[in-house]
Amino acid sequence: MLHDGDPPQPVPKNPGPIPIPADVERAEMRSVLLRHVVNGGNCRACGRPPDHTGYCWAARVAYERLRSDWRRSDL
Repeated sequence: MLHDGDPPQPVPKNPGPIPIPADVERAEMRSVLLRHVVNGGNCRACGRPPDHTGYCWAARVAYERLRSDWRRSDL
């Protein structure tokens, strides 16, 4: 066994992804809503058709995330 005198250093654990600050996430969701607009046909940004709510899939997800954030801030 080779030993150079220094004790072995522990390998740091991967902490995972850094959480996105809430204000940055809200700004991103707002920009998604502005880009993904459906005017009578498909979405002008992604080309997907609207669902029963009138939003494309990406806009619907952004709307739901903003809505859940508004509910949390009211408490």
